[in-house]
Amino acid sequence: MGVWERAGEAQPAAAAMTTAAPRRATEAIVAALEAFPIDLGRALDGHPRESLLRPARDGGWGVVEILPHLRDWEEIFLARVRQVLNEERPFLPTFDDELWAIERDYRGQDPHAVADHLRALRAEMVDLLRDLPPEAWNRVAEHAAYGPVTLAWMTDRIADHDQEHLEQIRDALA
Repeated sequence: MGVWERAGEAQPAAAAMTTAAPRRATEAIVAALEAFPIDLGRALDGHPRESLLRPARDGGWGVVEILPHLRDWEEIFLARVRQVLNEERPFLPTFDDELWAIERDYRGQDPHAVADHLRALRAEMVDLLRDLPPEAWNRVAEHAAYGPVTLAWMTDRIADHDQEHLEQIRDALA
């Protein structure tokens, strides 16, 4: 789940310092974002549809919920990247994704179709980021929960979000 986004949740102490340098260099951010759909495909490869629909062993989300969650956030992330690139210091609201799985019927969605849509959205994002000049990575947005954030920081967090859920998918399929 997108814990760094949920409205009303306590934010980490480091939130006030989000415009600090991201953990990854911009080239590594793009590489991580580009690699995620490939890594996701490898994690899903060879698993029958039934295993994608099964809840996680701990009772948490299975792949059928994780994929739409990733796709829904990818739509938001892509829109945010465009905003940061095209607007001066845009405001980025928080979202409460707690009920999306129910409201958007995650269990009723075809996991393969959702994964395909996620891959297409990610390809758009990578295309936007791949050839950015260095100064573009320092463009700032005002995040409702974190305050000022740079494009580099934001996309680094997206890569972290990817890895969190990739691990969750691997666990669910184990």
